[in-house]
Amino acid sequence: MALMSPDDQARLRADFASLRRPVRLLLFTGATDSERGARARQVLDELPALSDLVSVEELDLTTSRERAYAYGIDHVPAIAVIGQDADGRERDSHIRFLGTPSGYEFISLIRAVLLVGIGESQLQEDAREKVAAVNEATTIHVFTTPSCAYCPRAVILAHEMAFLNPHITAYAIEATEFPDLARRYRVTGVPKTVVNDRVEILGALPEHEFIEQALARDAAPLTER
Repeated sequence: MALMSPDDQARLRADFASLRRPVRLLLFTGATDSERGARARQVLDELPALSDLVSVEELDLTTSRERAYAYGIDHVPAIAVIGQDADGRERDSHIRFLGTPSGYEFISLIRAVLLVGIGESQLQEDAREKVAAVNEATTIHVFTTPSCAYCPRAVILAHEMAFLNPHITAYAIEATEFPDLARRYRVTGVPKTVVNDRVEILGALPEHEFIEQALARDAAPLTER
């Protein structure tokens, strides 16, 4: 049974008509999370029917460890969003989802597909310049829940940063599906963003504030606090 209503399908089909390049959603699953993997698969399987440019490829973490490692994935279910550059070569967007992007986080998934498939950032020019200047490996974890209406704002900004700069990888993490990660990063409310295990951003901030805080370099590591 389809998760989306016919009206929602029609709206998304219209949105996906603006896609210019293929978008491949790599879904990593594993035997230890068959139920969660099935939920994630059900969500993703709705999308290819809405555009010929959207496809889903499912991989088992056990038999595809090298590919999972290449995409920085060690928890499942997980999604890596893969696009294409102007020359038709595969381009990793460095956009990741850990857990099922359901509820409000389905918005983040759709925005990621549009970002990668259209290939145009929605960030302001000054924000794009700041993100482009990052020249070291940067990992952003944004913790969310399906019922958090404010979470997509933080996730979308983090994913925009990852899309613009290959040094940045951004994970949207469904906190209730990964309590180990929630404990590790001391998540008591969402959205909570952690950058390089050093910078904490609480709540959904305006674009310029989020990016300024995310790129701050003078915070102490979380383990030292």
